[in-house]
Formats: sequence, C-alpha cells, structure tokens
Amino acid sequence: MEAWSRWFRAWPLLLRGRFLEAWQDSTGFWASILARGINNSLWLLVFYLFFLRFPEVRGFRFEDLVLTWAMAFGALGLLQVLWGGVLGLARLAETGELEVHLALPVPPLPYLLSLRLQPTGLGDLLWSMGTLVFLGVNWLYALCALIGASLVALGFFLALASLSLWGLRVQSLLPVAYAGLVQFATWPPNVYKPTIKALLLSLIPAFWLGPLPARAVLEGSGLLTLWASGLGFLALGSVGFWVGLRRYVAPGG
Repeated sequence: MEAWSRWFRAWPLLLRGRFLEAWQDSTGFWASILARGINNSLWLLVFYLFFLRFPEVRGFRFEDLVLTWAMAFGALGLLQVLWGGVLGLARLAETGELEVHLALPVPPLPYLLSLRLQPTGLGDLLWSMGTLVFLGVNWLYALCALIGASLVALGFFLALASLSLWGLRVQSLLPVAYAGLVQFATWPPNVYKPTIKALLLSLIPAFWLGPLPARAVLEGSGLLTLWASGLGFLALGSVGFWVGLRRYVAPGG
C-alpha cells in the first residue's frame, strides 16, 4: 500500500518528466504532432472525395467516418500519452532491461506503463479533440467514450506485451498489431461479415476503439458497456502481466 501511495504521488511528476524529455527536441516534438494532424486530415480528404461519389456505404456516411476516426485516434493517442510504456514493455523484457526497473520501490505495472510519452500520440489526441469540437458532439459522452476505448487498447497491448515475459519475442509484432487496430477501427463496420465482427470485438478489439465509441457519443448509450469491456480487457492484460512476471523473475518456480 505504501508503494502505491508513493507511485500516485510521483505519477504527475513522472508524466511531466516524460513530457520534458520529449520536449528536449522541440522542433521534432512539434513536427511529430503536426505530421499526425496533416496525415489524418489528408486521409479524411481522400475519403471525402470518395463519399462525394458514393454518399452512403451500407448506411455509413462521411460524418460517421469522421466521428469514428476521431474516437479511434483519440483513444490510441490517449493511450500513448498516459500509458505509452505498454508499447515498449516487450522490448524491456526481451533485452533484460526490465530487471533494472523492477528493483525500484514502486508498483511495477503502473510505473512501466508510464515510462514513455509519444509525441505522435499527443498529435493524434489533439487532432481528435479538434475534430470533436468541429463536430459539436456532447463532450461528456465523448470524454467517457475516449477513456473507455483507451482502456480497451491498453488491456489489449498489455496482454500482447506480457507474452514476452514467457520468452516469446513479440516486440516486432506490436507495430503490426497497432496498424491492424487502426485499420479495422476506422473502416465502416457494416462491410464485415458476422464472423469477422465477432473477431473484431474479441481477439482484435478494433470495434471497441472506433465504431462503438462513436455510436455511444451519438446516442448517449452504450457507455457502460464500453467501460465494462475496457475494464475487462485491462483486467485480462493485468493478470497476464502478473502471471508472466512471476515466471520472468523465477523461471524455475
């Protein structure tokens, strides 16, 4: 309990330290943020031209696409800003650097998750917030949906990264998994067959990042389900981490 208390007091300072670390190259910092905003906006422009030709794709309009993108990139951006360390956790385990961090008198999981702040994630988050302002959505619904979706992403990547604690080399798979989530989370959900939809709600939880949060923002319902799923994925990832950590520190135990 004392270790958790120390961590909660230190967490704001840790986040500030990660921000200042990223800010050391201020030009690169702002370039990364600007690049994400331009990249996302250019892709939306491409789809805008597409929807001019085909105004509706199985009930999915351009406005639906914009909101879905804003939620997906906002959730993943929030993940990278607050808990970006999850994307480097597998590398620490695979290189042996994890043992250095385990010696610190703080709870290992939240500390490890806070080790990294990605400027590109901040770019996605700021772009998402700007887009939500432009759309004029209910901010309470949007904020709740973003946090719930971010918890889903955190649990998914934590479960995947925890496989490295069992000796599997998964760090090279994380960028592929990230790109896959983005791809499936930002595409019209009605184009998928039921079996694919079931997969995108479970093993590859892309629907929890884009389409379902967008629907929750529009309808004001489904937020509890989204949060329950987020906490469920987070619990699954946390159990995977702690079980794997026991094996990592005591392989013969």
